[in-house]
Amino acid sequence: MREKIHAYKEQVDRIPVPTEKLDAIIAQTVQQAAPKRKGLNKRKLVYSTGAAVVALGVLFSSAAVSPAMANLVSKVPLIGSIFATYGDSGLKQASEKGLTTAIGESQDVDGHAITVNEVYYDGTRFTIGYTLETKQAVGEHYLGSSPDLTVNGKAFGYAGSSKHTQITPTLATGIVDIDAINGLPEAFKLGLSFHGEDGKQWSFSLPISSRTDTKRIPIHHQQQAGVIDLTVSDITMGPAGLVVGFQAISEEIGYLSSYLEFKVVDEKGNELGAYSGGSQGKKSDGKEYLSGTRRFDPVTTDVKELTITPYLSLPAQGGGVEIDDQGGESVVKPAMETMKKLGKDIEFKTFTVTLKK
Repeated sequence: MREKIHAYKEQVDRIPVPTEKLDAIIAQTVQQAAPKRKGLNKRKLVYSTGAAVVALGVLFSSAAVSPAMANLVSKVPLIGSIFATYGDSGLKQASEKGLTTAIGESQDVDGHAITVNEVYYDGTRFTIGYTLETKQAVGEHYLGSSPDLTVNGKAFGYAGSSKHTQITPTLATGIVDIDAINGLPEAFKLGLSFHGEDGKQWSFSLPISSRTDTKRIPIHHQQQAGVIDLTVSDITMGPAGLVVGFQAISEEIGYLSSYLEFKVVDEKGNELGAYSGGSQGKKSDGKEYLSGTRRFDPVTTDVKELTITPYLSLPAQGGGVEIDDQGGESVVKPAMETMKKLGKDIEFKTFTVTLKK
């Protein structure tokens, strides 16, 4: 199917397009249509499929030669992948290679519609892309914080982040990055609930399956720095990212080791872009036991070696959020002054990991 679309696009690309006139028409049409935007008529959408395919081809062809059209196409979620527009090289690569799973499931609540467009899930990351379309402008913080999740019907507390991009006053796209993927099964039923600040709720039940094109490399590197005993257990590589897995034991002083970060550089001197990660910890007999992950951009296929440097990244002020197994949150206020004092004496050693022989 993708080959047919590509061949069709090549044919349409040969159609000559008057770019100057087209840019003027685009600008005028967008300005006139913006305040009059209405919801799509489902019956018309069904009976206009043939014409829509032709229009889509012309739109792609025009985007190739018209700067204004290219800018417009890049902001239309139904045409381009949401993942490809968020400045995340891993998601962009997965999208361009056709590795993401298209969902396309929508729910409309009183004229406000959320569509779950696509999902990517493997041993390195779990990311959801969605579109929000509203009757009137609601503001970029309308959906509040991250959505609630359940896995096979059970509450799932997770570390992660949400990103939101306002395309027009009534149209936005977003992604939800779920970092705490340890312990998730290869296939499961995901419960996904978004909450609007006006009380509206959108709930989805989605079948999720993990991709299998990831590679785990055991490391078992151990070292001690100050009060922290660190074990870097493995790295997992996939098309959308690289994940460093670690465990740490330290004195009971506010989960000091949860501020562990890693600098990862390949043999060419290129530092991999770093993202957030998830950690899980417990306290016992005056010790804190922590396991976690840190995510990075994917490595290119020609990379044979990585240099990893652990370090502490302590915040300027104390505080944080602890999430229990049921997804509940509680504020944690560690003894930051003690942590900073101990942190000055903590210096980890750089080590090397061979990816290929």
